[in-house]
Amino acid sequence: MALTSVLKAPDTQVTVGLAEAAAVYVIYQSALPNHADIRSADPHNRDIESARKVAAWKAASILGLVFLITQDVNSFLIGGAALAGIDLMTKHANAVHPGTGKMSANTAPADNVGAFPLPNYDSYEPAGY
Repeated sequence: MALTSVLKAPDTQVTVGLAEAAAVYVIYQSALPNHADIRSADPHNRDIESARKVAAWKAASILGLVFLITQDVNSFLIGGAALAGIDLMTKHANAVHPGTGKMSANTAPADNVGAFPLPNYDSYEPAGY
C-alpha cells in the first residue's frame, strides 16, 4: 500500500517539516540546559543523558504523530534530520571534558578504576632463562 500524502504542495511539505524541526528544538530547549552548561559539567553526566533520552523520545513521538496525520515522508525527513542533528550536538556536548575541551571516551572515573590495562612487557624475562 503506497502512502498518499495529505500535503500536496512542496512548499507545504517544507513548511510542515520546518515546523517539526522547530518543535524538536523547543522540546530540547525545555528539557535540557544550554550546551555551554552541558559542556561545563563532567563528561558523560547521567542526568544530562537521561534528560536527552526523554527529549529524544518526546521529539520522536511528535514526529511520528505528525507523520501519521499527514503521511508525508518529506516533512518527516526534515524533522528527523533536525532531531538527529540536535541530538548529536547534545551527545557531543555531554562528552566534552571541561578541562581539556576535548571529547572524553572514558566513562570510568578519573583514577581508571574500571579500566583493565595490558601488562607491561618491557622488562619481561621468561622463566627458566
